[in-house]
Amino acid sequence: MRTRLWPVVLALLALGSSACVMAPLQPGYTECGDFMGDDPCQPGQYCADATLSYCEPGCTSDVNCASNQECVKEYREQVGTCLNICTSCEYD
Repeated sequence: MRTRLWPVVLALLALGSSACVMAPLQPGYTECGDFMGDDPCQPGQYCADATLSYCEPGCTSDVNCASNQECVKEYREQVGTCLNICTSCEYD
């Protein structure tokens, strides 16, 4: 009985230790794709088609921009551009 149990225990331990734990993405990188192996979109890009894992230049929100940038969109536009945040600018 014990000899039959060991292979099962070893198999369960192997499955448990090989579980994939995804690290959070760096600021500006966003998930794009329906599959685990898909590459994320880089800062300054947004996911245009998750089925094809297709990234396009631009942004739909600040999430698509680097940590020192913000997404700026023209009136009634869905896609904008990542622009640097001016930390030393004085506003009137």
